[in-house]
Amino acid sequence: MADRTADTQELWPQLLQVIKERMRFAWILLSQNASVLFYDGTTLTLNMFSPGAYDTLINSDCRRVLDEVLAELLNPPPAVELLVQGKAPSPPDPPSPEGPTQAHPPGAVPAADTSPEPDETLTTILHLVLAQTAFLLYEDGNSQAAALLADVEDIDHVPSDRSEEGEDVALIVPLYLVARFTQEVLATIQPLLVHVAARHDLLVDNVSAIPALPETGDDWRQSLQEKLINKTSPSQYPSPRAKEAAATLSRDGFAFDSREHMLVYEALKRAQAQLPQDSTIAIFPLPRARVGSGSTCAPDFLVTASGRVGVIEVDEPHHHEHFAADATLDRAWRNSGIAHIERILLKGFNADHEVDALVRQFLTRLHEHH
Repeated sequence: MADRTADTQELWPQLLQVIKERMRFAWILLSQNASVLFYDGTTLTLNMFSPGAYDTLINSDCRRVLDEVLAELLNPPPAVELLVQGKAPSPPDPPSPEGPTQAHPPGAVPAADTSPEPDETLTTILHLVLAQTAFLLYEDGNSQAAALLADVEDIDHVPSDRSEEGEDVALIVPLYLVARFTQEVLATIQPLLVHVAARHDLLVDNVSAIPALPETGDDWRQSLQEKLINKTSPSQYPSPRAKEAAATLSRDGFAFDSREHMLVYEALKRAQAQLPQDSTIAIFPLPRARVGSGSTCAPDFLVTASGRVGVIEVDEPHHHEHFAADATLDRAWRNSGIAHIERILLKGFNADHEVDALVRQFLTRLHEHH
């Protein structure tokens, strides 16, 4: 057979580009973990840079995508031989029927095993994977997903219920942040995290976000009663929105807890698109802030424009019942440097142009505020 290795190495970037269009994770895995060693027109030999990358390839849809693209670009479709660091992958050693044995000289005392426990080692690797994934997301321009990973309190592994696949990884985050890890955000994080894990010889199949468990003690009943009393006290500022955790609506990686919030967000985006790049606005949905009184609050929208900062609160029809609390919170915002606070009631508003008019009114007042 003729040696066609050089031609195939030149074709490899084009093949990877086609794979990228089919499955981005397969492209990440192969572009950074595989190279063409040999092709004779019948068999294509690829070298995988690590055992983890090899395991990920053969235990995922990446292998299927690779075979499909090779069949389209090479004629006849080649058989694929995979090497790991230049060598044929070795099968796992079968367990000994007698179990592990360890020989010691007569009278010798076995040395204490100071190697870390398997779970301890895996936890260390997972934390490294988390950190490197966050930095890769930042370097790729996805600052929002990187910031979310920076708020992850812990990372845990759960054996997959799909025996032929790898670990399910859970990102353990504060309860109010769970809703921010939308399907869209997780779809951005997962391929990179899976790739980074493979570089550390760890096969990860799925990534999810779960709430961190609260710390409790023997006096938890008394502590909870105090919190319940403080939460309902009229002298307190409104507590951070508990409904954040139940948010099910999302746009652009942001989570929203009502259709009205999404309408205002889309109206702000339309206003943003009409402004010149050198004089535009920034939109911060549901940011969290600590005001001077020490309370933690979350406005519906914080908007910056021409050196001024404004807040939009989307009120519900029955919101008049909270007038006193709203007035207290608005005063706290103003004392903290917020130039303008606008409360929008969207009852009866459905058409985009109606919401656009409310947003334009807010931006006009924000620009005119002194």
